[in-house]
Amino acid sequence: MHLTFAHYRNRFCMYRTYYALAKGLVKPDGFSVSVIEVPDPPSHAHEEGLIGGDVQIANLYLAGFLRRRLEGAPILGLATEWKSTSKGNGLFVLKDGPIKKPEDLAGRLIATQHQGPHMVHRFLLKRRYGVDDSTLRWGSHPQEELLGMLMEKKVDAVVLIDQFFFHGEMDSRVSCLYTDGDAWKSLFGFSEFIKHMIAVRESVIKEHPELRENLLKAFRASFAYSENHLEEIADKFLEQYPGDRDALIASARYPKIEFTFTEVERKMAEAQMEMLIATDQLPRRVDLSSAFVK
Repeated sequence: MHLTFAHYRNRFCMYRTYYALAKGLVKPDGFSVSVIEVPDPPSHAHEEGLIGGDVQIANLYLAGFLRRRLEGAPILGLATEWKSTSKGNGLFVLKDGPIKKPEDLAGRLIATQHQGPHMVHRFLLKRRYGVDDSTLRWGSHPQEELLGMLMEKKVDAVVLIDQFFFHGEMDSRVSCLYTDGDAWKSLFGFSEFIKHMIAVRESVIKEHPELRENLLKAFRASFAYSENHLEEIADKFLEQYPGDRDALIASARYPKIEFTFTEVERKMAEAQMEMLIATDQLPRRVDLSSAFVK
């Protein structure tokens, strides 16, 4: 059996996680896998490809997965993938600018790679910092352009992630108002936040129930390979995408990746559904006991 797995392009942490699998350095037990990259949001290529059967496995945002499940999509969750910690996703402003605290963002223009309001930061600004989200303005631009736009004062604040977060963290001209991980922990007590998860077509997992453990075993092996070959993999990444080698290697340490769905992670997902409903991203809760493969 041959399967195709999709993850996001130009994301070094994902590239390095699945590098060994993509290059055939790790071989799954009982099946083969092709690894492909598809565009970042606002593209829904992962979701559409998985639902339509062009791919059998995909890395999805948890929010997108839950929304599609409620719409009746024939997909199931296997495990969490990327969990944010206290670094790797933050809201940055000019150090010598007028914005000194999150409350100062009322009425300001925030740029992000997402199309429209950034759901997580919109929620955190309102719930944690008391900012009236109806006053916020949002702009959508490629992640690699955001820091430059902030420097040129074309926007008031930017949301930086992954290696771009590292660039912001190292740049003396900007400061981080808060990270999503720290704000989330202050609200709900969880030190992690589920960003991405692994989903599979329902028909595939029902026909091959052994696939879950074998696939997650292969993912973990690929990730373990990358832990010992980060510099080599960064060089390969830079052959495809522009970037800074030191930033790539540093940013690879930000998220927590374990390929599990523990009881604690279930509680984290329940808390995140509260946020999704509050921001009109989800009409109601999803029954997680039936949404994830046991």
